[in-house]
This record gives sequence, structure tokens and C-alpha cells, in this order.
Amino acid sequence: MKLPVFPLQENLRIVLSCFLMFSTFTASAQQLGFTLPVTNCPRSQQQANIWYFGDNAGIDFRSGTAISLNDEKVMTAYKSSAVMSDSTGNLLFFTNGKIAWDRNFNEMPGATNLDGDLGVGQPCLIVPIPGDPDQYVIFTIDVLEISPDNSYITKGMNYSKIDMKLNNGMGDVVSKSLNLPLLSPACQKLTGMYDETNKVYWVLSHKWESDEFYAYPVKQDGVGIPVITSAGSIHGGGFTQQANALGYMKFSPDGKRLALAISGSKKVEIFSFNSSTGQVGNSQSYTFAKTGVSPYGIEFSPDNQKLYVSLFQLTGNGAAASPSFICQFDLTAGLINPVYVDSIKSFRISALQLATDGRIYASRTLNLINRQDSIEVIYNPTRPGTDCNFDLLNNFPQSRFSLDSNTSIYSLPNFIQNYFNIPVFTYDSSCIGDITRFHITNKANIDSVVWDFRDGNLSTATEPIHQFSQPGTYWVKLTEKFNGRNFTDSLPVTIHPLPIVHLGDTIFVYSGTTINLHAGGGNMEYTWSNGSPDSIISVTDQGKYWVKIKDHNCCLNSDSVYVKVYQYFLPTAFTPNGDGKNDVFRMIGEYRDIRFNMYIYDRWGQLIFHSENIDDGWDGTCKNSQCPSGTYSWLININFIGQEVQNKGNVVLKGTVILLR
Repeated sequence: MKLPVFPLQENLRIVLSCFLMFSTFTASAQQLGFTLPVTNCPRSQQQANIWYFGDNAGIDFRSGTAISLNDEKVMTAYKSSAVMSDSTGNLLFFTNGKIAWDRNFNEMPGATNLDGDLGVGQPCLIVPIPGDPDQYVIFTIDVLEISPDNSYITKGMNYSKIDMKLNNGMGDVVSKSLNLPLLSPACQKLTGMYDETNKVYWVLSHKWESDEFYAYPVKQDGVGIPVITSAGSIHGGGFTQQANALGYMKFSPDGKRLALAISGSKKVEIFSFNSSTGQVGNSQSYTFAKTGVSPYGIEFSPDNQKLYVSLFQLTGNGAAASPSFICQFDLTAGLINPVYVDSIKSFRISALQLATDGRIYASRTLNLINRQDSIEVIYNPTRPGTDCNFDLLNNFPQSRFSLDSNTSIYSLPNFIQNYFNIPVFTYDSSCIGDITRFHITNKANIDSVVWDFRDGNLSTATEPIHQFSQPGTYWVKLTEKFNGRNFTDSLPVTIHPLPIVHLGDTIFVYSGTTINLHAGGGNMEYTWSNGSPDSIISVTDQGKYWVKIKDHNCCLNSDSVYVKVYQYFLPTAFTPNGDGKNDVFRMIGEYRDIRFNMYIYDRWGQLIFHSENIDDGWDGTCKNSQCPSGTYSWLININFIGQEVQNKGNVVLKGTVILLR
């Protein structure tokens, strides 16, 4: 009987179904008067969303649903490969440890003789250089060829620098940086994580015939001196125990734990990891008693609480006489009492790799020659025991993932493990006043859900929307129900206040004065009505000015202000003849919250009039006598009292006026 798989058409159907459901949901929300702005910072950690591995196999996770890829026809990776995309999910390059290919599937000219070996379990890992999106490092491990006299031949652990600006933007090895030596002899173990606080990647391997871990820091200036820690078992034993070099090593997604398999000793070990110092410690171990199989693949659940181990028959060229096993450790209880979630006859289940869809994938083959065109899936790795649903999707057993006639062999990609530090659910629009949308990362095997937003509101929608009334952190609880059982997770959801911006209502500006409008400092983006991206702009002209700001939580706010330019006017002549028209010489202006002094002088420079009230003008008299027709000089001092007036210093006005009789 042919085992069922989920082909490309089914994956596309699921994607389309989800899209139509969300479109209907969004339309309904809009009909209810909701607007759905997305104002929080978008997730950009998509470096592990494209996989190439095995014999031309590939998977694309960029849509949130795994879709088989058939476009790569150049690589065979018997064991692990390494793939790197940019932060938005665009493929950059990939390698099997021997050759590196660019995004157009052409060989990088200088990267056709890397020192990784295709028979090594984890022969390669690609690591970015922090702070430079064009610089990368390919770490490789060579096979350890041990002779009966316990002598060995190996190139050990090496690294090569890649510059994506080379080779017309397709990337290539930097001159004189191919296969630079690091560690020899090294076991077949290679893993990495990123410490966001200290801006450093840690790349770990293990020395052969030693209990030493070598943690290499990768910083902006390149690969540094390793931190060496002695912890756990000795990986060694010479020719007769060379299988102790085998077995995977993995960081947990949060980077706080490290686990490995020592295949020859049938042992699994787990450690703590200090990402500030690069040190390994607090070892625990478990030795398997099952005959005929050895631990090999290692992977953590996305919530860092479960450890999965694959066990398979290492020896033999035909179908495996002993069945392969997948077991789960609940790390909250320690490295004890594994639960065997399934066994698989004849096939070798080796590599395990967590994906950005929250599922763990497992390579599947009879041997190097008789390969399989599908891989196993642990659909719900955060759930305990057999509820993790190994190859069970919607109650259909043996629901593996189809590779569309391509094969994995013993291979899956090796990644920086932080790329999979993805919560059980995500949310967007996390600013107060927004409608927050919730998304379940892994929708496999869910009959129904209940959301508790921890503010007195519940929802049974799979992808609900909710508006929080106050900023703060809410421990939102998601309960998934499947086959009569409940599985609950709680995560903190932080609703951020809007950034503060206050420009004022109306600003009075005296003519000719330049003023600064300040939107406050420390925000991520500013957009002014005049197109300026700065936090402060200078304005002279009258009009309405607005600014939109975005803070480091990507919350948005805006404000506007009206700048009113004004000036004072005085007539050039007046006729104090008692007809009620232009009888008084006075200053005309809107703004009156001032200190005012006006002085009138005759042609000999004698002061003939003084007023401290803007409304009291000169009526053409001096000491109760009419002044003759002629030209008179005037001087006005204005001192602004009101705080809303923007002006540099006091205003001094001078001029002449003609008195006509």
C-alpha cells in the first residue's frame, strides 16, 4: 500500500483556504466599523525560510506553509547542507560543505573546494557577520579518517569568508580566506546561535578525544579566538569507537541550552550555555538501552521545553534490520524517561530540523542508494508524548511531507538555531488604539481554540482580533483542542502607548522670524508635511504644519500646528480734522499681549507724544495745541509678553508720518 503524502497541490489548497478565510474575516471586521492598521514592527527574521538539501530537494516556508521546491538541480548533500537567505526571505546562497552555489544555482567560482566532507553529519554552517549584510562565513568540518593504529587524517574544522558584493553581486570567497584552519581533530558536530545583547554569533564544535567544546565568536571584525570549555563526556575512543564522532549537536531556539548525541556510546547529553561568555556547563546525560540503534539526530521544540532524538541503525547497506525511533524528553523533568513517540521499520530516520512553521522535519531513507521522496513530520512538537503527532495530520496517519520526487537522503539543512525562536502565536498591531490580530504559528491538528486575552474577554476564533483598552503586558492564554484534549500556552502580549508628540495649537510668529518646530527626540522615524525626516524643522511661512512619528516599537502618532505670521501696520499720513476718518495716528495689529511704547518727534527731534497703550494713538496735538502740517518721526518698541509668540528679541519699528490739515 502506498503511504499518503501531502503533495504540492494540497499545500497550495491550504494556503488558498487560509487566505480566503482571512479575507472574509477582515471584510467582516471592516463591516463592523473596525480598521485594521498594522503599526508594530514587522518580523524580518526570515533567514531560514528556504531549504535546499539532499538530492535536489527544497522547501519554501515564506508563506507560512511548507511548499516543496523543484527549482534546484545542482546539489547533492548526503548529510547536512547549509542555506542562507536575507532577513526578508530572499535566497542568497547554499552549500553542501564542498561547493557553494549562488541564488541562481551557479557555483561560486572561489568556493568549489571547501574543506567540508559530504559524509560528515554536520559538515557546514553559514554565519552572518554582525552589522554587515554582505559578509558571511562558511564553517566546514572534514571527515575524521582513523586508522587501526588510532592515527588519523583530517583537515578538521575550517572557515571561509564570503562577500556578497563579489562576482557581480552573486557572492564569492574573499581573497586568501578559503579554508582557514580552526580546530583539528574535530567531531562531526557544528551548531550556532546569536546573542542579540552582545551582537555576537557563537559557533560550536567539539574536539575529538576530548571533553572540550570550542565556541568561536563571530563579531563585526570576524572570527575570534575560541572559548574552550571542558564539560560532559569525552568524545573519543580511537579506531574502535570512531562512531563517537557521530551525532548531531544543536542549540535550543532561545540559545540557553545545548544538546548533542554521542552515537557510539548511545548517549545524549544536554548542557546550559552562557551566551555572554561562550561557556558550556551543567551537563546531564542519558544512555539508551535499545539494541541495534544509536542516537543521532537532535532537535528542540520551539518552546525550548522538549528535546527530540532520532535513533537508527548506523551499520549496514540495505534496509535497516532494526526499526528507527523518535523519542521525546520533557526537559522540565530533566533528561530522564524518554517517550518513544513512534518507531519506523526498515527506514533510517536521521536528521531532525525545526522549521519556521513550528514543526520538526525528519529525513527518511533506506540507505544512500534507496532514497525516499518524502520526509517525516512531528506536527506538534510542543505537545507531550505521542500527542506531538508524529506523521499524524488531521487524524490521517503516515502523513509525511512530499518532496515531489526529490530525496532527502540523510540530509536536512543546518541553521543558526535562533532563527527558529518563534512563539506559539504571534500578534501584530500592538499599539494602544489598534485592533490587534493574533496568528497561530502552527495550525496543525486543532479542532477548536479558546483565547483568553486576560482583560475579561475571550474568543473562539482561530485568528481573532482584539482591542485592548489600556497599554500594558497581558499574559494571553491560547488553548488548542484536538481529539478531546486541551493544550495550553500563555505568552506575554505587550500593548505599547503611542509616542508623545505635541506641537501646540497655534503659534504666532512675527513677520520675518524663523522658528523651530520640535517633534521630540528619540523616535525611529519622522515625516513632516514639508517632507523633512528630521525631528526639528525651521519654518518662516504661515500655514498648517503636521508631523508623523514612529517610535522603536513602530507605534505611530501625529500632531499638527498652525503657524500664523502677523505684523503691525501704521499709516503714512493722517488728517486730524474731526470728520471721524483717519483722525488719529495709531498702530494696527491683532496681537495685544505686549508691552508697548510709541514716541513721536517733531522735525527738530523734540519728543511731542508718548503712549504705552497700543490703542492710544496721536491726535496731532502737543500740550493741548494743534501741531502744524508736516512730517513727523516716530519710534515704537514692542516687548512680547505672551508665551505663544515666537520672536527673536523685541521689535523696534521706525518711520515717518505726514500730518495733513
